[in-house]
Amino acid sequence: MFGILANFKHAAELRESKDEVLVGELVRAMARQGFPAISFVADNDWQRVQFRTVRDPVLHSVYLTLNRMTGSGAISEALLGSQATLTVTAEVKNLVADPDDLVAMYKTDLANLFKMPALGGIKLNHEMNSVFATTTKYIDIGKYVMKGEESADALVRLLDGTIDTLRDRLKGYKR
Repeated sequence: MFGILANFKHAAELRESKDEVLVGELVRAMARQGFPAISFVADNDWQRVQFRTVRDPVLHSVYLTLNRMTGSGAISEALLGSQATLTVTAEVKNLVADPDDLVAMYKTDLANLFKMPALGGIKLNHEMNSVFATTTKYIDIGKYVMKGEESADALVRLLDGTIDTLRDRLKGYKR
């Protein structure tokens, strides 16, 4: 009887921690690309990891934010699966000293005020010495955790494609 209860408790803990397992898989996937993790931030609902893009000619860093939406309980996982949003933000760093750069920065910021990107769309944002490109994707956590090497490769492909798209949008801002 105790074994059945222990197995039930273990399954519940494993189901509830799938998002943490996926964060570990994200760190592993980014390490395979040569991007070490340099910052971890977590809250009740989300986890964010910053990676330094060491040898990338355009990007300074990449931020991955995982926000679990469903699947923390047995019933919701059975009905809806373990759904989450994965927000990928790429950053270009520049030392802004030219007034023309400031004018271009404000033009982009004004355009962003009136634009709400759809899911999968890319939003550009400026902060004084950084330009950020952000996109959000809905993912099924169960597709990427505890499935072996093919799920790790699928996660690398997802991240590669997303980061490549963001890098292309940011190339014009690199000085």
